[in-house]
Formats: sequence, structure tokens, C-alpha cells
Amino acid sequence: MFGAAVPVGAGQRRAAGPGAGMPGCQPGWPAPAPAHLAACRGTERAGSALCPSSGRRERRPALDLSMSGARAPDTRDAEGGGTCPENVPSLKEIELLLNTGRPSCNHVDEVWPNLFLGDLVTAHNRFILWKMGVTHVLNAAHGTSYSQGGQDFYGTTIDYYGVPAHDLPSFDISQFFFSAAQFIHNALNTPGAKILVHCAVGVSRSASLVLAYLMINHHLPLVEAIKTVKEHRWISPNRGFLKHLRNLDVQLRQRKDC
Repeated sequence: MFGAAVPVGAGQRRAAGPGAGMPGCQPGWPAPAPAHLAACRGTERAGSALCPSSGRRERRPALDLSMSGARAPDTRDAEGGGTCPENVPSLKEIELLLNTGRPSCNHVDEVWPNLFLGDLVTAHNRFILWKMGVTHVLNAAHGTSYSQGGQDFYGTTIDYYGVPAHDLPSFDISQFFFSAAQFIHNALNTPGAKILVHCAVGVSRSASLVLAYLMINHHLPLVEAIKTVKEHRWISPNRGFLKHLRNLDVQLRQRKDC
């Protein structure tokens, strides 16, 4: 349906971000009911405010997001496969897990140390990002409707990486799993850094990339990655994205020879 999508990365600029994180994260927020999700997607966008500057950031070489020669698993097969599929929950079981508990619609939550998952309201407010101490932004809705994100928007205060994903079951988000995971990994290994991963609502595209990061870099099975994020924020990746994540789970298990 769409042409080949290419991630948009920018030159990396870093310095210790001022300010503290947002107030305490809400524990235990699971996936929303469909009606609630529709209501949340109608959330109004907040205006942006210029970030007070504490000094120019030091220019750093651009990140290498090429997986350092490693070959990414092919996660495009909707039905999955692998040498130990009996250990991987079915798509229906994964959806049931996502639909447990009560819904919430926070604008942003810290779902992993120094890793925030949020929406456009947060991403478009540079003053809030400054107060949170965010130094990196991964926009999973780059170039799509209502997305203002870009390196020019954030200037020298934030390192930006754009993923032009569409929240459609037919969209192949798996092509960005490893490059996004590498950007998140590099950000979290930078002293004093904090990263916001967002899309429009912060429950489907961006959530899928965060789950992939936890699976690739922290070796969590998909179910454990979902439970880890759901402790702090409800998420609801669309069915196509769940298929890609399930297939990634199978392929990563296959790499470990089960």
C-alpha cells in the first residue's frame, strides 16, 4: 500500500539534560477497551513552548544504526514459524493478555528506566521535554498527519530519530525493529540521557518499537516484554504489528537454538 519506508535519522548531539523526570509513573495500566482507545485517540494536541537553553550541545558523530553487520530476522511472515513454536503464545493469547486489566490514557509514562512512552501532546511540548530531562526522541509517526517532529523542530537540545510508520495492520513495522532498538540502546547507554518514544497516542506504533527493543536488547520473550510495559502503561499494538512481534519472538528463540 505504501512505498518503501526509510527511517530518518539526524546527526547526534548530546549534553546532560536539565530538569528532573515527570511525576511518578502510574503502575499497572493495561490495554484499553476499543471504545476507550477511540476516545483517547481524540485527545487534543497541546501547544509547544520553546525550551530554555542551558548551553549548546556538543556535536557527536552520527549513530551507526546498521546493526553492525548483524542480520535481522525476517519477521514478515504473518503466521510465524521457528524451531520451538510451542513455546511462543498464539496471537489470540497475546491479544487476551493485552486486553486484561483496566485502561488508562496518560500522555506519557516511564516504562523502563529513563525510557518514556508517550503521545504527540508530550512530544510537541518542548518545555515539558526540557523539564523531564529528555535528550533523545524516537518518533514512530515521522512525516504522518499531525506530527511536527523533526530535528529542526527540536534544534540542538534533542537527538532525533524518525520512523515513518503507519498505524495499519498491513504496514511492515518489522523493518524498523533493529534500527529503532539500536537508537534506544545508544541513547540509554549515554550518561544522563533520557529518551521519549512516541507516535500519535503512544499505544501502537511506538509501543511496538519499545517491545522490540526489550526483546532484542534485553532478551525478554514477547509476553514478558508486554507485562513489563503494562506495569506502567496500557498498550494496544494493532494485529499486524502483533504478528510481526510474535514472529520476532520466534526468530530470536531460534537464534538461541531454543
